[in-house]
Amino acid sequence: MTRKTMVALKAQADTVLADNTTHLITAALLRTLIKDFLDTVTPGFGAVGRATQTLVALGVTPQVVTYDTLMAVTVEYTAVLAAGTVQRFALGLPTVNNRVSFFADVECPAGNEVNFQLYRDGVLIPGGCTVSGQGLGNPVGATFSLLNANPIAGDPIYKVMATKLTGAAANVTLIDVRLILEVVPTIS
Repeated sequence: MTRKTMVALKAQADTVLADNTTHLITAALLRTLIKDFLDTVTPGFGAVGRATQTLVALGVTPQVVTYDTLMAVTVEYTAVLAAGTVQRFALGLPTVNNRVSFFADVECPAGNEVNFQLYRDGVLIPGGCTVSGQGLGNPVGATFSLLNANPIAGDPIYKVMATKLTGAAANVTLIDVRLILEVVPTIS
């Protein structure tokens, strides 16, 4: 598979699909260009999940959300479920872009606020979400979706961390947890 940037694909088209006055456009050149284009826009996923997780005595110290199910992983991604991480491989691209989505139902004491944040290579990414607990047995949905719009070089590692913003440290239960990373084509 050969993902390319959109700029590289345009340059390739200009090179191999000139005006053809010299009759040098061949079936092989067209096939390669079409395959490179299709590889570039082919969906890529790194999706992990978990039916339930209890964050024991969650308080002001962040705890990583972990997973136990590999839902879908294409060649661009790998996951370490117990560490709660999904890594994106650049595979020759100068930078990578991802759409990152997180979903979980949250059960915790009423009025307690729980915050979920995305980290890339150990650094907090702006965004995330905060939910206010409605009591045990009354889950509240926590969701966020972020476009990692600042392209970065290398093979970044993503994880979600949870923190209790209000209320005493207490067990927080997460239900139907999902972390999904999607390939967003790189422009240049």
